[in-house]
Amino acid sequence: MNKKVVFISAIIGFPIALIAFFQLFSEPRLDIPVFYEAGVKRDTLTNMPCIERSAEQYYVKNGNLPVAMHRVVHFERLDGPVLKTRLEELERIQDRFYNEEKVVLTSFVNAAGMSAKDVTDYSQRIQFMDGFWRINELDSASWADLKYCDLVMSKLDNRVVLIDSEDRIRGYFNIMERSETDRLIDELGILLTNKELQ
Repeated sequence: MNKKVVFISAIIGFPIALIAFFQLFSEPRLDIPVFYEAGVKRDTLTNMPCIERSAEQYYVKNGNLPVAMHRVVHFERLDGPVLKTRLEELERIQDRFYNEEKVVLTSFVNAAGMSAKDVTDYSQRIQFMDGFWRINELDSASWADLKYCDLVMSKLDNRVVLIDSEDRIRGYFNIMERSETDRLIDELGILLTNKELQ
């Protein structure tokens, strides 16, 4: 009788002990996609001859971007009614991550259509935190090269790009939709959490 009790206890107890062990000693880890792990294919952007095609992981290389940081990159080329909406959504990202040393938000404006001052003129409604949110004015060629060639975006694309600290593109987000800003905030939080667990 005692042998049966010990045997049944062992059969029931072992899985419970195993589950408890994994819950106590394993770290939860969520993953978000890494774009272009197999390189940028010819059919990705057929009309972008400036993008190097390869079969290896694509890494962003551009001297206008800070290095060794998670970067949220935003592009503007014309002042207008949607600019304020985009800036308000970017401010939500700033409010969540401004004290994270490894995160930076950068807005690039195309000098052919507007100036950095056109963005900073919204300072009465938007609070720009200089250490976190950088606003850079680029000439038209440099702006286009960064957006279309280095960040693999189309000419109609007005999304924000998330680049991780290893220079990999981790997502594109249309911040004109609040749910997309929420997704960006969530995914940036996941990147930071996963980095802490390494």
